[in-house]
Amino acid sequence: IIVILAYLFTKMPWHLSDQQYQTLKSSRREQMFNSKLFLPPVMEEFRQRIHTYTEIIKQVYGYYIENVVDVREIIRHEIILEEYILPFSNISFYSTVDNYDNGTIEYYLHHHYSEHEQNRSISPFVGLSGLTHEIFMKNFNSHSWDLAYYIDLSSKVIQFVDIDCMDNTGVAYHLNSYAYDFFIIGSQKLLIEENTLERGNVYNLLLDFNLVISSIKISLEIVIVDEKKQISSDLRFFQQLYDKIKIIHKNLCT
Repeated sequence: IIVILAYLFTKMPWHLSDQQYQTLKSSRREQMFNSKLFLPPVMEEFRQRIHTYTEIIKQVYGYYIENVVDVREIIRHEIILEEYILPFSNISFYSTVDNYDNGTIEYYLHHHYSEHEQNRSISPFVGLSGLTHEIFMKNFNSHSWDLAYYIDLSSKVIQFVDIDCMDNTGVAYHLNSYAYDFFIIGSQKLLIEENTLERGNVYNLLLDFNLVISSIKISLEIVIVDEKKQISSDLRFFQQLYDKIKIIHKNLCT
């Protein structure tokens, strides 16, 4: 459970090539470090479920973009048509031909400032683990003529988990196992020395993870109360999960 939650909610990625990854693992093994440093792989069944969930989220968000673009284009088209209709005679002088001459300020505004820069590494999708290319989204122009005005491409809009997260060159990200190591070892000193966490960040990182566990525990408590009222329920499943989460939360707090 800790490994899965760490994949979902911790935010310390390592960007390493396979060679760098193997070299670092070998070096740490020789020095007999206690912490794992990197999260261990998850079960294949869980990996497949995450991939299925991710595809659903991407599909839904894709429909969202398409719908907003279509609606925005319809509204913009209607506004343009109204602007080109004389108020009393209702005569329209709307033209679909782009009359801007190359080099004029109108052409420059319409064809340049109205577009955002293209970057193949940009992705509007981000995992809860914090792996994102949000820095590239600074090029996004919300007033673009070519994008729907109300589309929000920030990392806060879409939440999905990429278990096999890689950059555009195929180099993988490895998540720091600080939450898992602290749960197993319980040493703040080792997190600083072996997991390379900054001393000032240790408390906040562990607090964030503890709050996640606490939120899950409270949510399960509410679910269990409701399940007890149902004739046919999944009380046994939720009760077992709650008992495990409760123990995890207690161990983290102590």
